Amino acid sequence: MSKLDVLVIGGGIGGLCLAQGLKKAGVKVSVYERDATPISRLQGFRVHISPEGSTALHACLPPELWMVFNRTGGAFVRGFTMVTEQLKELLHATSDDDGTTDQPIARHRSVSRITLRHILLSGLESLESNVHFNKRFVRYEKSGGRLVAHFEDGSTAEGDVLVGADGVNSPVRKQYLPHAEPIDTGVTIIGGKVPLSDGALALLPARLLDGPVVAMPPEACSLFMVVWKREAGGDEYLRLLGLDGFIPEDEDYVILGFGAKREFFGFRSDPLTMRGAELKDVLRRKVTRWHPSLRKLVELIDDTQIALARIRTSEPVRAWTTTRVTLLGDAIHSMTPYRGIGANIALQDAALLCAKLEEADRGERAVVEAIAEYEAAMRQYGYAAVASSLRAMERATGEKGPAFGLTKTALRVMNAVPALRRRAMTA
Repeated sequence: MSKLDVLVIGGGIGGLCLAQGLKKAGVKVSVYERDATPISRLQGFRVHISPEGSTALHACLPPELWMVFNRTGGAFVRGFTMVTEQLKELLHATSDDDGTTDQPIARHRSVSRITLRHILLSGLESLESNVHFNKRFVRYEKSGGRLVAHFEDGSTAEGDVLVGADGVNSPVRKQYLPHAEPIDTGVTIIGGKVPLSDGALALLPARLLDGPVVAMPPEACSLFMVVWKREAGGDEYLRLLGLDGFIPEDEDYVILGFGAKREFFGFRSDPLTMRGAELKDVLRRKVTRWHPSLRKLVELIDDTQIALARIRTSEPVRAWTTTRVTLLGDAIHSMTPYRGIGANIALQDAALLCAKLEEADRGERAVVEAIAEYEAAMRQYGYAAVASSLRAMERATGEKGPAFGLTKTALRVMNAVPALRRRAMTA
């Protein structure tokens, strides 16, 4: 019988992965999610899962859910490419370069965020004691050696450990580590989806069939492109989740994300209040001298599918005194999307914290000691990922200047040397 009772605040990728792992280990766990229902937010883009993220999911998921995850991924995940705004290749690296192509577990994958959420909820949402929806966390307090979580609807929950997995705006972090608030980077991303029609396919850079492509113009901006298309036969495995092989808003598409400092866009009003058509017009003005195929892709974005995001990032926080409250994922180390690793670090957190809490549940170490070991490791790799992601953003959106010609030459040299490409793939 489980000795621990773990409360997880937040039912995102990291929180649900932790819950799956604890359930698999026989540790009592309950998740409290602010969404009203499991399908309240059928939205989100394709997610890159790294070898580390894949390993974490394999550790936490039961075999039957790992099989569904493994069989419902996307195509076009062999590598990434950098091109100029005129679609001239600068660098093309693949998973052959880092040796992960044939790995059964620890390899690169492309997944639908919507599908992954269904997988991570499977087996949890059917048990009332595991996932509770429409629960907006307000605060926690200590009571007789236990932790009591209070929710907006007036209800409470008691446990031995409380995990804040509630995202970049984490109310748990605001109470527990109020000095750890993320900062605004000044960078904004405007982007959206283009349905993967025959017309759109004809416009795509050929390298998109290998993986993401980033267009790097001389100006202080960049355009990220990636295709989501499920591997053939993957829909059959969705039926194991009780789905009919098709998930609304999960059709094949191309993602476009144009990132730059806010002043670069020359917004004529508050961008947060601008309609899709206005944001599209901003993009249109910024790509007037780009390759015709890229200009046409921008035109194909449905006005209702255009969104704007202001990018924030965490700053390293000194070690705090460990208690039975802890944090994972964006709640403690949110990062820019420019390395595509945020979800993977959250999954790594979940697998590590699960292993440590399992040891505590078996009586092999004290709970606070187990959490302290998790936090020490998490701070090290988590803040390293934050820094790496920030550097990538600064390279993509910073002023390039006259030296950009030398940068392009260096990338082409790297492209020609396998050892340098391997370094690019693992950087």
